[in-house]
Amino acid sequence: MFEWPGLTEEQVMVQRLARQFAEKEIRPISLELDAATDLERSFPWDLVRKGSALGFRTLALSPEYGGLGMDVPTQVVVIDELGYADIVGSKIFSQCWKWSTLIEAVGTPDQKERFLRQFAADDTFLLAMAMTEPDAGSDNILPYDAPDAGIRLSAVRQDGGYVLNGTKHFIAHGPVAKLYIVVGRTDRTVGGSQGRSYFLVPHDAPGLRVARWHDKIGFRNYPQAELVFENVWVPAENLLGGKEGPLPEVHNTINHVELAAHAMALSRAAFDAAREYASLRVQGGKPIIQHQAVAMMLADMYIDILCGRDMVWRLAHMAKEGKSDRMMRIATKVFCTEAAVRVCKAAMEVHGGLGIMREMPVQKYVRDALVLLHMDGTNQVSRIRLGGLIERRGAVQVPQLV
Repeated sequence: MFEWPGLTEEQVMVQRLARQFAEKEIRPISLELDAATDLERSFPWDLVRKGSALGFRTLALSPEYGGLGMDVPTQVVVIDELGYADIVGSKIFSQCWKWSTLIEAVGTPDQKERFLRQFAADDTFLLAMAMTEPDAGSDNILPYDAPDAGIRLSAVRQDGGYVLNGTKHFIAHGPVAKLYIVVGRTDRTVGGSQGRSYFLVPHDAPGLRVARWHDKIGFRNYPQAELVFENVWVPAENLLGGKEGPLPEVHNTINHVELAAHAMALSRAAFDAAREYASLRVQGGKPIIQHQAVAMMLADMYIDILCGRDMVWRLAHMAKEGKSDRMMRIATKVFCTEAAVRVCKAAMEVHGGLGIMREMPVQKYVRDALVLLHMDGTNQVSRIRLGGLIERRGAVQVPQLV
């Protein structure tokens, strides 16, 4: 019912491979992993290895460093297939696309040689961005940019490098990554956006430890953790990009559309589950899909998904062309994540009493969708940013249809 327009032969082939992998390796273990209480022991390393063998972990990395070099639309196609089976199974891989391409785009030649080749060669090498802190969440993205706001983790020059001290939390891949991109404060005399720098820190750096795994209501086996840095020394050559300060914005990566693509994959799974159940469940002498109340719910779900997927596909092709529209990125993230909540909640309601039973996947869809609202900044913060951009830009230019 939902198809990506104009796929190339290569994209169709990758889509088919991702679909087969998802149905064989991800879907059968989805509910079992979600129900696991020992998050550390239940992390799906076997899934990571099998996916790596097919190239999913290094999908976005260029062939020069051992990856497949797939463009952003192709990455969206893979997210849609893997995430349809289980959004966690997709996010484990796509998180690596975001940070490997960032290192490739802004890293020094030495950093790319040292870290990206290690990443490509090791089937269990995962990446993480360590930015959020207990006292610095929305302050990192709001226009509020006072010297005393934002990142607190200190990065002090010492002995030909930097010493990091502080705490990070809610870090995706935090307890399983082998390399962290750590955001530290190098200058407290200026605002947080200008006074922070980025460091490449191996997981086994002395003084770095995982304090705890976070126990979430959704995205259960997509691990997030609290990290503690106690006098962690990082050599100067691990300063990402080779200089202090903010990184340049990179447009041709999955970063700006990845979360929205996951929201749409989850929505598609919920919609199909609701449509199938409504076609089979008979009440009042006919399948409930023939009752107007249920049909209208399904119609609203379809509209949300159709609109969200179009926004995602536009952004993906803009990224492929090296273009970017910050307003559209924010709008897409907000719309798609909130649409996912609406769609998944409606799917649960279509299932009636069964919808809240643990053995049914729709209850997991709802919990996963709620977590989307808290990724890459809250939607309230996103709206504040979008409002500021609207004010500054004046007349809004609507991106052309792909």
